Amino acid sequence: MRRILVVLSLLFALSPVAAQASFDTSKQWFDRLAVEERSDVQADLILLGHYGFLVDGQFGRATFDAIADFQQSQGRAGSGVLSAAEKVVLRQLAGETRERLGMRLVSDQPAHVTLTIPANLLTRRTPTEQGTSYVSSDGEISLETMHAPLDVQTFRDLFDTMVAPDPERIVTYRSYSDSRFVVSGMIGEYSFYTMFLAAADEAVGYSLAWGKTYASEGAISSVFLASHFSPLARLPSEEETKFIGTPTTARSAFELPPGDPEVIALSAEITNTTPADFDRALEARPGARIMVLNSPGGAVDSALVVAQEVRRRGMLTYVPDGMGCYSACAFIFFAGENRIADGELGVHQISQEVADVVMTQMTLGDILDALQEFGVQHQVVSYMLRTPPQNMYVFSDLELGDLGINRGEPIAVAMATDAPLTETEASTSVTAAFVQLSSQSSRAEADRSLVYVEQRWGKLFGDAQPEVAAGEGDVYRIRVPLTSLEHANAICAAIRADGGGCYVTTQGT
Repeated sequence: MRRILVVLSLLFALSPVAAQASFDTSKQWFDRLAVEERSDVQADLILLGHYGFLVDGQFGRATFDAIADFQQSQGRAGSGVLSAAEKVVLRQLAGETRERLGMRLVSDQPAHVTLTIPANLLTRRTPTEQGTSYVSSDGEISLETMHAPLDVQTFRDLFDTMVAPDPERIVTYRSYSDSRFVVSGMIGEYSFYTMFLAAADEAVGYSLAWGKTYASEGAISSVFLASHFSPLARLPSEEETKFIGTPTTARSAFELPPGDPEVIALSAEITNTTPADFDRALEARPGARIMVLNSPGGAVDSALVVAQEVRRRGMLTYVPDGMGCYSACAFIFFAGENRIADGELGVHQISQEVADVVMTQMTLGDILDALQEFGVQHQVVSYMLRTPPQNMYVFSDLELGDLGINRGEPIAVAMATDAPLTETEASTSVTAAFVQLSSQSSRAEADRSLVYVEQRWGKLFGDAQPEVAAGEGDVYRIRVPLTSLEHANAICAAIRADGGGCYVTTQGT
């Protein structure tokens, strides 16, 4: 008996270390996957009931547990690393669930949204005053989409109404941010899941309810819905419906200036596809040694992936005069072997729309580890941690030098397309700079995006009129032409402070 107890004691003593090793190995494996494949793995795990969070392509404790849970359901060890055979099984089983439920992305015009619905279950569709009602033939699972103007009540007021005490409703979970809130719980014997997004001057959302007969299908659909739900104006397709996974055309986040074969320029918001875009840019320019940065920031994990590759290759990072690198973009800047910011460099706290506090803390841990590796001084990190997400701390020219932010020799980059205009050129030109807001793959998509831009930020533009500019190929850019670079920077800063994405350029198209 004593020997057994000793063995058990050793097992328990070693288990935290072993668990951490498995987690770290799983993270390394997951991060090596293509961005699209990461999202696919999470979506497939949702369909099989193992993952209960939004599809974001980012690794965390919930993703690790879901992968391990799937492996154990297949009678295998929960290592968190899927073999090639396991990935095939995961995709096959998830595909069967997708087909059984009839998961389709639907354009819901009355509610001003697109969303994924289990079309094989929700067979009856009825327009309502605020959106659309989708109900199963037996009435045991239902979905209602809706939109509500925010001129009478605020987004927070709407949330407070949803969580107010109600004798017929029990709220078991709630999560709020200025852009999204979720409320779930029970109404009698029925489970419900409600989500709303803030979109310009209105809130758009849905509520899914299901009885015990659809316990599994309801839980799966609620999370899948949350991951595939968007305001209609932001969508990339005009089709009434299409299957999930239909490929779409998107503009790369990176540009390859023809005047300098050693330069790759990040000139857009950082998204889940940015690391894949960077891989393609490096394939086109394997000898690139300078990364030019002009970005409002975006997805933190994606920025860290790009930053580590910049560090591994020993690239230089550069923010040209008249451009800006903010939020998550700063992580890429700090990764430079040598780094120079002649333009603006801004930082603030991370903003995670994730209900799992552990995942948020892990992301912050990854950031701090990376900044330490990149040799960033403690004072710089302190400014980042003390600045709320809705604000931006922009380092002064003095701080760029005194805090060791700029290091190395000056960087000279000849970028004819993005170089700022001189005062003489600006005074003789009607348009000196553009605030670039988004890029779309068709004129119709761009027109919808233009309406959204005008509704949300029209008051900031003054006499300037946003426009759609056709670029090379099937690219249509929504931009605001301004008569001075300073005015463009001011407008873009205001848009970023309001939660939007933009960057300033002197490029014509």
